[in-house]
Amino acid sequence: NMTRAEAGQRQIQDDDVIQRGAARIDWLKRYAGIEYMVRNPADPNGPMIMNPVLQNIPRGNPNPVAGQQPPQRAHQPRDCNILDHEEWRNVVVGVAALSNANKTNVSPIKVLSDKISQIYRDVGPFAKMVDIEVPDTALPNSASVG
Repeated sequence: NMTRAEAGQRQIQDDDVIQRGAARIDWLKRYAGIEYMVRNPADPNGPMIMNPVLQNIPRGNPNPVAGQQPPQRAHQPRDCNILDHEEWRNVVVGVAALSNANKTNVSPIKVLSDKISQIYRDVGPFAKMVDIEVPDTALPNSASVG
């Protein structure tokens, strides 16, 4: 999703990009149950394609912004660049929201809080190795209302 030239301009090593992409693909599989690449139903023997589920996760503000013309709503992009930080953040939030969309007794904030806490638990051991402080407790009550 990012060319070698772009990575070089941003002083990002190829290995860093590959590791970040692999970690995000792994997260999609383990936490969301979403395969990044799938067989094309129109051509099962052809090349793998990006999972259409990823393209259907809404990104952006789900509510119209007051006074904005035309009102901006969540949109579905044509592709899903998992190496783009902002887009990845939107995918994680969208996955968290969709994972409990049919459970009316669980608030979206609680779902997101649980997902963030899980990410903190997973990142914690690696962050400690490089002296980065990562919370090891649940988010404050205001963020885990449920």
